[in-house]
Amino acid sequence: MNTTAQHKSMDPSGDPAFETFLEATKAEPIYVILGVQGSGTNLTGRFLKRFYRFSLVRDQSYLVQAASRLGPSPTADAVHREIRRFTALAFPSNVRRRTRRKISDYAKFEGVIAELRPDRIRSGADFVRIIHAYRAYSLGTTRMAVKSDDLWAHMESLDSALPNRRILLITRDFRDNLVSITGKHFGPIEPLAAARYVKARFAHYLGEYRRSGSRALHTKFETLVNDPRQFIADFGAAFGIAPVVEVDAALESFQIRPNRTQRWKKLPVNTLGWCESLLHDELVEFGYELAMPARMKPPQSAILAAAARDAVKRVPQKIRTAIWRIAGRTQGWNSGNRPGREI
Repeated sequence: MNTTAQHKSMDPSGDPAFETFLEATKAEPIYVILGVQGSGTNLTGRFLKRFYRFSLVRDQSYLVQAASRLGPSPTADAVHREIRRFTALAFPSNVRRRTRRKISDYAKFEGVIAELRPDRIRSGADFVRIIHAYRAYSLGTTRMAVKSDDLWAHMESLDSALPNRRILLITRDFRDNLVSITGKHFGPIEPLAAARYVKARFAHYLGEYRRSGSRALHTKFETLVNDPRQFIADFGAAFGIAPVVEVDAALESFQIRPNRTQRWKKLPVNTLGWCESLLHDELVEFGYELAMPARMKPPQSAILAAAARDAVKRVPQKIRTAIWRIAGRTQGWNSGNRPGREI
């Protein structure tokens, strides 16, 4: 952090205009993008930023975990500890930047530290709200969203962190989702193992989506890439929010990679049948047409064999990930250009 930024972040007076903004936006919900990795959550975040000027936080669930640690009535010591933890993650020293995890895109928002006044933080939700609100304030918007790949592991903390939220559930044909997982630098490589991975993580998001009722919207990856205007119409109908740009002009410059659907058709027939059987209920509930005329439940021997093969295949994957992390620390990669995930 440079000297000017450090001075600003330590200014105890804060920004009076932000105080007004915080009060004016206290009823604004925070939108939570939910979806299994590889389902289109990054693309959805880009849509929200480009067409609706959302402030999008990507923090690997740090804020949700912070709210859980603080709870509904944190002590002054707990608040001070969490402020120090956030400061170290969001504005890391040169040493930490090279050796430890960080929130990689917060450098322009150093004034938030002055706004994290202990007298203002009466709960974990207050802590989260101030950080989201200050980012939106700095970007000149009132719209706030969060996208974290591992929220599935912290769904029980959403109420304490984001009591006023809207849910945007993204699904991708679950067979394509598992194929996408097998080609990433993390997670299962074997299709059967990837199908189980997708099913397990999606179950957490599905529960939240069902609980949210009218506060939630489901959209498909296929809609985003094939008919983005339909997504914009659905989003507006669900939440009463209009785009802040001229849609046709914005779509012309909005990059969407083509040919990202129905890649599952290249799977061997037996593998496809087994994966489709594992994901049958999800495919049917969300309107994806089945390929097989009857369910082909995978035998336990096939599941065990796939798990064994996957364990072997993931050894070089884990070695590569370790090398990437070491190289990233040395070269100063951030979440925008390194293979690993942001925090």
